[in-house]
Amino acid sequence: MSAAGRGRSEYIPMQAEIVDIDIESSNTYLITLEFTEEGADLQYLPGQFVMVSVFGIGECPISIASSPTRRSLELCIRRAGKVTSGIMDCLVGDVVGIRGPYGNGFPLDRMSRDVVIAGGGSGFATLRSLINYIADRREQFGHVAVAYGARTPQDLYFMQEYRSWQKAGMDVAVTVDIGDDLWKGNVGLVTGLIDRFELTPGTAAICGPPVMINAVAAKLMDR
Repeated sequence: MSAAGRGRSEYIPMQAEIVDIDIESSNTYLITLEFTEEGADLQYLPGQFVMVSVFGIGECPISIASSPTRRSLELCIRRAGKVTSGIMDCLVGDVVGIRGPYGNGFPLDRMSRDVVIAGGGSGFATLRSLINYIADRREQFGHVAVAYGARTPQDLYFMQEYRSWQKAGMDVAVTVDIGDDLWKGNVGLVTGLIDRFELTPGTAAICGPPVMINAVAAKLMDR
């Protein structure tokens, strides 16, 4: 249930203050928000999104990057147009509008067995919500494998969290399309990571470019 489900119109944005900004890459920020109105709350599922408005500029959809098992609402913003640029130009203490949540979210009731989570590029932001949800309710899930790919090492998101996911009992494998002199990890496609995992029939959550989604799905169906 969203805030609208408790008597508030879904068309009226809730005001939220930016309380923290983390730089994930040269064109991507992770922002943490707190609602300014007393009693305001957002109940959502991993995989859902919100409409974010910058006053005087406009509104756009942004996937939720945080887990509903945790207190903060976090959004991963990639500079891609007028509104996202407006959000990224905001400072800590500035206020934006939030409407939602929207979308169906991941079918958590059907994901209690082994889970493969595969992401490419900025699509990984949506999957972070699911990964942290599973980490916080680890006993409800079986074997969990995370495969993530980005164009370059500088484009990888949430690098400081990989170890905590591994400590939660998940297999985590990362790759890039183009390495550099400092990169000691894998270079190649996300599909190449799938073979590293010991997989049994289960479910998969895939988010990224369509060509990557199709390739990973085909790879998993062949296993």
